[in-house]
Amino acid sequence: MEDRGLIARAKAGDEQAFEALMRRFERPVLGLCTRLLGAGGEAEEAAQDVFFRLYRSLDRIDEERAIEPWLFRVAWNACRDRLRRRRPSVELESRHAVQPARGEIGLVLAEVREAVARLPDKERAALLLREVEGLETAEVAERMGTSPVTVRTHISRARVRLREWLGGWQ
Repeated sequence: MEDRGLIARAKAGDEQAFEALMRRFERPVLGLCTRLLGAGGEAEEAAQDVFFRLYRSLDRIDEERAIEPWLFRVAWNACRDRLRRRRPSVELESRHAVQPARGEIGLVLAEVREAVARLPDKERAALLLREVEGLETAEVAERMGTSPVTVRTHISRARVRLREWLGGWQ
């Protein structure tokens, strides 16, 4: 069944329709939360918050509009709020990396993950949605509630920071 039909049925009190909506969007919402917050309980809690908010907001949802951008915007905001509460005060120092040996690949990946985690929220989200999720710039803009030009700016700034922090790694 299409999203708009499920939304209309959920608005009418059909719990199975709401559960079908949750199942349909559970993975993508949890994936976004995990990429922004890291794996674990906090990402799962943020995803649950998204569906709780959907349930509470059903009466205000326009079933003629796509629900996915709304869900991703709510997920983005939920993650951003959580990140603000835990934002570390120490900035990542500039590092001068050398070419790693094969056994050091795990260390390099950990360093990259750490650097990505320290990017400003909007830069990190834009970069992850574009490069990890593989979304087009226009799709990233829609999910973040901004313009494609702003998305490209966030991604460019994120790449510059990562290159600086990671000692020139591409």
